[in-house]
Amino acid sequence: MSSCTDLLHLNEKEVFKVIKAGLPSGARETRNILEIQDNVLYVWNADKCCVLTFNIAAARGKPGEEISYQTLQPTDSPIFEVTNVLINETATQLALWGRLGIALMELPKRWGKDAVFKDGKKIILCTNHNFGDFGATTEIQRTRWHPGSTNDSHLLILTSENSFRLYQCELGDAPRLIKCWKVGRAPSSSPSKIPDFTSLGETAVDFDFATPTLRKPEMFADKTTDEIKETINWNQIEWPILVLRGNGEVLIVRGNVLLENYGTPVVLGSLSMYPSTDDNYGIDSCSIMCLQTTPPIVVIAMCTGKIYHAILLREISDDDDDDRKTWSQYGSNYSLHTPDDALYVYECVELELGLLFTDDDKKYNCPIHLHCDKGNKSRYFCSHNAGIHMVSLPMVSQLEEFVYDNNENYLPSLLNQSILQYLFSTRTKHTNVDEPTPILGFGLLQEPCILISLLHTGVVIDLSVIDLYYLPRIEQLEPVVNTTKKVNKEPFDVYIKKLLRREVSQPITKIGTRTMSLSESLELLYHATNIFRTQHFVRHDKVREEISKKVRALKALKNHLLKELDTLTEIKNLKQTAERLAERYEDIKDKQEELASRAREVLRLVDYKEPSMTSVERAEAQELQKMKVKIEDMKIRLEQLKKKVPQQTMLTNGIETNGKGKEIVFTRNQEETTKENLYQMTKNIKNLSDQVKQIKAEISLSYITKQ
Repeated sequence: MSSCTDLLHLNEKEVFKVIKAGLPSGARETRNILEIQDNVLYVWNADKCCVLTFNIAAARGKPGEEISYQTLQPTDSPIFEVTNVLINETATQLALWGRLGIALMELPKRWGKDAVFKDGKKIILCTNHNFGDFGATTEIQRTRWHPGSTNDSHLLILTSENSFRLYQCELGDAPRLIKCWKVGRAPSSSPSKIPDFTSLGETAVDFDFATPTLRKPEMFADKTTDEIKETINWNQIEWPILVLRGNGEVLIVRGNVLLENYGTPVVLGSLSMYPSTDDNYGIDSCSIMCLQTTPPIVVIAMCTGKIYHAILLREISDDDDDDRKTWSQYGSNYSLHTPDDALYVYECVELELGLLFTDDDKKYNCPIHLHCDKGNKSRYFCSHNAGIHMVSLPMVSQLEEFVYDNNENYLPSLLNQSILQYLFSTRTKHTNVDEPTPILGFGLLQEPCILISLLHTGVVIDLSVIDLYYLPRIEQLEPVVNTTKKVNKEPFDVYIKKLLRREVSQPITKIGTRTMSLSESLELLYHATNIFRTQHFVRHDKVREEISKKVRALKALKNHLLKELDTLTEIKNLKQTAERLAERYEDIKDKQEELASRAREVLRLVDYKEPSMTSVERAEAQELQKMKVKIEDMKIRLEQLKKKVPQQTMLTNGIETNGKGKEIVFTRNQEETTKENLYQMTKNIKNLSDQVKQIKAEISLSYITKQ
């Protein structure tokens, strides 16, 4: 593979070799079995019925090293054909859906080196829930995670019966249906040659969420931004839903669908599109996408390759206009109300579906799938059977300047047309019409942005795309509503019965006694053979393939469970061994403490019953005896001094009395002699006091040593 189309050398990685070997056979339409979230690639492996994960950022940061992939094995593999992989924003749940059902898989935690799942475990068993109670003839048109869910657990599904189903998918619990409402009549299954609304394109084919709005904006007309933030709550915020029909009409659904007690959402009639055209901007619409700008930019794609860019704004209505009044259709069960919004189309771009060398070449038509760029609102991508396009929108940056600069003299210019880039093509004019060339996977790796695509041949294309616009703004999400309604899972045998159900059968021929000619017999034989080939054998082959796929998935799950059982058994044995060792350790520790206590008691008793003293102890005893004698002598001297205190007091008082009557005059020699005697007496008294204190301290220390 050339480096210009494989910058990261992904085709050399082991995970993409496994993906290539397990690609589904017979895929004719573009799908998306690949998703990238938080630099981790998730891809569905139809052969093993599991999800393979690969850290793209680690592969980009370590080009010379081999990065191992991990396998997320669902506990109950889907029985339908998975055509799309959809992960929520918090990367906690992964939705695997196809036309006939949905499987919701809980993703494990990430930690360790390179933030891998469960510290790099090779195969991880993940809890999943399959739910498909949509009816035998009902198919899924589109599935999206609701952006207003506070815990990112609400899944909105559009079915072929023109109805919405909102499920709450909490971690650790089965999905629950909390709300269901219609946006049109259910298609009729009766065989009739009269065209019904399905053939006229009145079936909803796609939907997307517009920017959040206030339910009653007139309540906050006279308030400032800070006052609005203080008084607003989640119940007053709603996420409008734009619904696209096959004939190009766009419906809008208003109401906070996440609130269970809010009631049925209001379905408003088709939005007016300006400027008006005769064909109402196409009759073969296939995809719609709303860019989260202010005001929102709506992208509508046609199977012919035309794409319309429109701005969703409030419509200026005339009170005298009779066409603006509320109207209802389809009887009393389904009503459409006049919307207050309109789509103002400002440009139309046309994709080149395949490399058509001249204008006379026959054009190729196919459904176009729109992909937004989460890192950049000013561009989006289109994947189809002929390759992938990138569309850049200069209008986004102009709207940003118009809204945030508050410049009344500035208006967005329509001279800067959108830029189309045909990133790569899978078809030319020489490609057969019946030859399938779909795109099987599409993902974007951010910072820097790298497009990763999986082709129908199993080859991986990774291209670096250049961004010339701004970074995104963080939006707030809607609150979560709890519910208790459970979703039932379709059993595998019921699914097999559905596959074996056929529309045409070959009855037993009873033509009476009339003999048939050879040509009639041959024609009947050809007819019966054709019916068996188209209605019986094909379905049996499909059932055999589904059963084989189920068997392979169960075998893989069994092998994984056996390995997990061995691991858990080993862990259990280690735990039991650890518990036994802990018990033995506690017993040994208690015994050791008991023996140590007994040894201390024995030593104490031996020391207590010693019959004679040592020489050191005898010397200390003699010293203590001498100190005791000194103490007694000092006590006698102290008593004598205490007895002399009254005499000295009386003498002092007498001297003071005599001194008052007669003044005594000392000579200089007498004064110096008296001072010297007093100083000497003070010094002697201080020495005696120090000796007494020292003797007391020695006596106390010797007593403590003896004890």
